[in-house]
Amino acid sequence: MCKLFDEWASEIEMFCQKNDLSFDKAKTLSQCWGKDDLILQYYDKEKGKNGLLDETPMPVVLWIKRDKNGNLSFEKTEHTEKYLGKVS
Repeated sequence: MCKLFDEWASEIEMFCQKNDLSFDKAKTLSQCWGKDDLILQYYDKEKGKNGLLDETPMPVVLWIKRDKNGNLSFEKTEHTEKYLGKVS
Protein backbone atom coordinates (compact mmCIF):
# COMPACT_ATOMS: atom_id res chain seq x y z
CA MET A 1 0.00 0.00 0.00
CA CYS A 2 1.12 3.55 -0.69
CA LYS A 3 2.83 5.43 2.12
CA LEU A 4 0.75 8.54 1.36
CA PHE A 5 -2.45 6.57 1.78
CA ASP A 6 -1.25 5.39 5.17
CA GLU A 7 -0.22 8.92 6.20
CA TRP A 8 -3.49 10.45 5.04
CA ALA A 9 -5.78 7.56 6.07
CA SER A 10 -7.59 9.41 8.87
CA GLU A 11 -8.38 12.38 6.60
CA ILE A 12 -9.45 10.09 3.76
CA GLU A 13 -11.70 8.17 6.14
CA MET A 14 -13.23 11.42 7.43
CA PHE A 15 -13.87 12.58 3.83
CA CYS A 16 -15.54 9.25 3.05
CA GLN A 17 -17.76 9.49 6.13
CA LYS A 18 -18.82 13.07 5.34
CA ASN A 19 -19.63 12.14 1.74
CA ASP A 20 -21.33 8.79 2.47
CA LEU A 21 -18.54 6.85 0.74
CA SER A 22 -16.92 3.59 1.76
CA PHE A 23 -13.45 3.90 3.26
CA ASP A 24 -13.15 0.10 3.15
CA LYS A 25 -13.63 0.21 -0.63
CA ALA A 26 -11.12 3.08 -0.91
CA LYS A 27 -8.50 0.93 0.81
CA THR A 28 -8.85 -1.74 -1.89
CA LEU A 29 -8.44 0.55 -4.91
CA SER A 30 -5.25 0.77 -6.95
CA GLN A 31 -3.10 3.74 -6.08
CA CYS A 32 -0.96 6.08 -8.13
CA TRP A 33 0.97 8.84 -6.40
CA GLY A 34 3.40 11.71 -6.67
CA LYS A 35 5.06 13.93 -4.12
CA ASP A 36 1.87 15.76 -3.11
CA ASP A 37 -0.97 13.80 -4.65
CA LEU A 38 -2.62 10.42 -4.54
CA ILE A 39 -4.97 9.01 -7.14
CA LEU A 40 -7.29 6.13 -6.33
CA GLN A 41 -8.20 4.09 -9.40
CA TYR A 42 -10.44 1.12 -10.11
CA TYR A 43 -8.75 -1.89 -11.69
CA ASP A 44 -11.07 -4.50 -13.20
CA LYS A 45 -9.19 -7.79 -13.02
CA GLU A 46 -11.60 -9.34 -15.52
CA LYS A 47 -10.78 -6.84 -18.29
CA GLY A 48 -7.05 -7.37 -18.27
CA LYS A 49 -4.45 -9.36 -16.48
CA ASN A 50 -1.41 -7.12 -16.97
CA GLY A 51 -2.51 -3.60 -16.03
CA LEU A 52 -0.46 -1.07 -18.01
CA LEU A 53 1.16 -3.83 -20.07
CA ASP A 54 -2.11 -4.51 -21.88
CA GLU A 55 -3.50 -0.99 -21.45
CA THR A 56 -6.31 -2.05 -19.13
CA PRO A 57 -8.43 1.05 -18.41
CA MET A 58 -8.25 2.21 -14.79
CA PRO A 59 -10.78 4.98 -14.17
CA VAL A 60 -9.79 7.64 -11.65
CA VAL A 61 -12.15 7.35 -8.68
CA LEU A 62 -10.73 9.99 -6.33
CA TRP A 63 -7.88 12.49 -6.63
CA ILE A 64 -6.36 13.70 -3.38
CA LYS A 65 -3.94 16.64 -3.35
CA ARG A 66 -1.88 18.28 -0.61
CA ASP A 67 -1.41 22.06 -0.91
CA LYS A 68 1.64 24.05 0.17
CA ASN A 69 0.12 24.47 3.66
CA GLY A 70 -0.27 20.72 4.09
CA ASN A 71 -4.06 20.70 3.69
CA LEU A 72 -5.68 17.95 1.65
CA SER A 73 -8.24 18.57 -1.06
CA PHE A 74 -10.39 15.84 -2.56
CA GLU A 75 -11.66 15.81 -6.12
CA LYS A 76 -14.47 13.43 -6.98
CA THR A 77 -14.90 12.12 -10.51
CA GLU A 78 -17.78 10.63 -12.45
CA HIS A 79 -16.59 7.24 -11.10
CA THR A 80 -16.51 8.13 -7.38
CA GLU A 81 -20.06 7.10 -6.52
CA LYS A 82 -19.91 3.94 -8.64
CA TYR A 83 -16.80 2.55 -6.95
CA LEU A 84 -16.90 4.15 -3.48
CA GLY A 85 -20.63 4.45 -2.90
CA LYS A 86 -21.93 2.45 0.04
CA VAL A 87 -24.75 0.94 -2.02
CA SER A 88 -23.53 -1.07 -4.98
